Amino acid sequence: MAEGNANQRSTRRINRLIAVVVQVQDASKVVGALRKLGLVTTELPSIGAFLTRHNTTLLIGLNESQEEAVVETIHAKCRQRIEYVSTPLEGAPLPLPVATPVTVGGATMFAFEVERYEEF
Repeated sequence: MAEGNANQRSTRRINRLIAVVVQVQDASKVVGALRKLGLVTTELPSIGAFLTRHNTTLLIGLNESQEEAVVETIHAKCRQRIEYVSTPLEGAPLPLPVATPVTVGGATMFAFEVERYEEF
């Protein structure tokens, strides 16, 4: 049994970690596409700082030879959107809200080199 686990670990050479923050609307599409590439992701709920919108942070362990395909997949599945936020109209005698367009979405990606990877 120990030999089987050792063989399994040697076939999954992980030397890169990608952390990518995507909007909740795009998360399932990204995870599904990465699954088709044979990759497993860990999903963490997160909240954006500026607009406090709900996001999903994906952690993806992979081999550096897979990195380009992963980046292309994320780029294809995540899109930017225009949302409107209320901002006060300056100089108005009453606080009148004005709809201000803000670009949200897409993806923010961080790639890290992995020095050590173990499964047990």
